[in-house]
Amino acid sequence: MRRITAIIISIAMIPALAPSAVAAPGQRHQPSHGPITTLEEAMNRGIVLGFFDALNRGNLDHLDKVVRADLIQHYPAIADGRADFRRYHADLRDRHPNLRFSVKRTMAQGDLVVAHSHFLPKAGDMGIAKVNVFRLSNGKIAEHWEVNEAVQPQGIGNDMFSTLSSPRISWPLPLSTEDASERVGRAAFAEIINQPNDEIRLEALDRYIGDNTYYQHFPNVPNGKAALQQFVHDAFVAQPEYRANVKTVVAEGDLVAVVVHLEKLFDIENSVSIDLFRVRNGKLLEHWASRENIPATSANPHTMY
Repeated sequence: MRRITAIIISIAMIPALAPSAVAAPGQRHQPSHGPITTLEEAMNRGIVLGFFDALNRGNLDHLDKVVRADLIQHYPAIADGRADFRRYHADLRDRHPNLRFSVKRTMAQGDLVVAHSHFLPKAGDMGIAKVNVFRLSNGKIAEHWEVNEAVQPQGIGNDMFSTLSSPRISWPLPLSTEDASERVGRAAFAEIINQPNDEIRLEALDRYIGDNTYYQHFPNVPNGKAALQQFVHDAFVAQPEYRANVKTVVAEGDLVAVVVHLEKLFDIENSVSIDLFRVRNGKLLEHWASRENIPATSANPHTMY
């Protein structure tokens, strides 16, 4: 009984769960104010946050408890299986004994958890903006995707991690439903990012951003729909065959993550991005992203997306 009580208390203390209450497994109550996280989703988020905490403490034995031995791996630097996943993180810690993962925001939906984090290999380093996607099965990490982008000195625009839209809270809030956030996240690509016609795209920008500031955290892109309009216009001018193919969408409350295969983005033939949006009243309020090139070879047989 004490063990069960301790588990329940530990879940309740996870900051990312603050806006959510616990529902029965597999059920999602839908009150008037928005979504509530299921018990399964709460447990999955807790497992992922515990995974990062263990990496920060150098406790790699913890991976044996929370990662399946037959882990399916999508990150090209790592082979399938828990053993190689552990070796990868052991080597990372050997090279960077004081490494730190600072998880900024998470989304949990069904058996998927998205974690947006700032990886600092050592003090004074700019670090890396990481987005990890985990699929969990029976309380263990069963599948893993990852995209990394080097943190750049702040020039035009905002830093890569902060929350600037109101309220300035990083975890998902029940101010939008999962269905609404997913719909707008998909529309951002279908009607804006993949639209080669400037006039049609501008109509979509008015529809999905409107008078909102649209806070932008992608490096060196300013706030606002005009900057997004220019970015997409330039992408099609550089490569008329440019395309962003949506592969996976994970939504929780007012946050949505979209995993995308990018073809012919400027001078990059193939890459993967994971874009995070904050959605309210059917509008895009804020955007974060990490993008990584797809290498010619991989340690595993799976795609990055």
